[in-house]
Amino acid sequence: MKVKRLKMTSFRGISDMTLDFQTEEPNVLIGINGVGKSSILDSISVLLSWLIAPIQFNPESRTTLIKQQGLVSSSERERDLAKGRYYKEQDIKIGNNQTYNEITLLLDSQEVNWSLTTAQEVRGIVTGINLSELESVTNDLRRQWQVSPEANLPLAVYYPVNRAVLDITLEIPKKNHFAQINAYEQAIAGTQIGFVNFFQWFRLLEDVENEERRDNLDYRDHQLEAVRQAISSLMPGFSNLRVRRSPLRMTATKQGQELIVNQLSDGEKGLMAMVGDLARRLAIANPGLPNPLQGEGVVLIDEIELHLHPKWQREIIPALTRTFPNCQFIVTTHSPQVISEVKPNGIYILEATSEGVVAKRPESSYGRDSNRILEDLMGVPARPQEFKDDLLELFRLIDKGDLDGARQLRQQIADEIGADEPELVKASVSIRRKEILSR
Repeated sequence: MKVKRLKMTSFRGISDMTLDFQTEEPNVLIGINGVGKSSILDSISVLLSWLIAPIQFNPESRTTLIKQQGLVSSSERERDLAKGRYYKEQDIKIGNNQTYNEITLLLDSQEVNWSLTTAQEVRGIVTGINLSELESVTNDLRRQWQVSPEANLPLAVYYPVNRAVLDITLEIPKKNHFAQINAYEQAIAGTQIGFVNFFQWFRLLEDVENEERRDNLDYRDHQLEAVRQAISSLMPGFSNLRVRRSPLRMTATKQGQELIVNQLSDGEKGLMAMVGDLARRLAIANPGLPNPLQGEGVVLIDEIELHLHPKWQREIIPALTRTFPNCQFIVTTHSPQVISEVKPNGIYILEATSEGVVAKRPESSYGRDSNRILEDLMGVPARPQEFKDDLLELFRLIDKGDLDGARQLRQQIADEIGADEPELVKASVSIRRKEILSR
């Protein structure tokens, strides 16, 4: 399952935009704060919820108001438990009375298209729905799942920017975390996502695994193994994620040392929980796959570099696509390190212009120096302006032949930033050459 195209009209700050996504490569959205990167992920998540809801909930419980095409008032929405999400009044661009959003999905090589309109009318907020192509697809998927317990379900999951490991809860819940349909729980809600379900699920499954290992020491639960494999792949040096019982706590081995997960940094905990949660959802959704990490899905991540060291920022996209090869990643970032690992046909630069927000592809990105990405793709000077002015003055003095003044300014700059700055080394060579030529 892959998102092929998204069309947005009068959605928040975006007047009219159509995005064509890469289906075999990661997709990265960049731009200044407030330009609309998160809005794009939000729009996709709302539309994808109409694919997930009919599979997750019993279609017979849905109201008859949700037809192939129809209008639903805000009061009627309250009674529809098995539905996708709707755009809100505040999602309509100021100065307009409606927002229209349309998505095209590739599902088993078949293009499926559906749309959602939210309008402000005299009678209140009214939503128009066109599900003519989608309903037959969701009905088939649910039918396959009900007939065959080994049927694999497509996954969609959204990790917004307010994701955090606030609590590592290992208490055994009353709720059944093993049901295949639980892969969709809070997956595409677009609100703050926690990882409590992941930690509880891991503890429950490890209890079962430990019970089996009493009779067979070689036994390993393949779903837990998928999670362990994913974490080791994304986080080199980490291994042996497990639950200790006295006292109850989750631990992991980091570079040979066992640590309580709560002792890890926010970046480490956040990445471990997100990767573990994605692997868990794929394992639950794909019981028929020998390797659940081969499952298909659409993964939306806002600010993928959140809390990560620049080294991990550079490695996160290649590691995700290597670990989850059949998932499509659509992410936002402010990190040059992330951008340098993505080909230009997988990047959209969002810019606010006099004609509204526009999206364009960069000419180059992959493997580029971070400073060049800052200046050319993100419009940010690689150096402070004061330092740039000092360098210009330094080379002006050298060209002018004022070598004493150049040496003095060079030393002042070196005292501030260090003598190993390449431009200062270049200046020293130029000064030395001038001295030799003047003899």
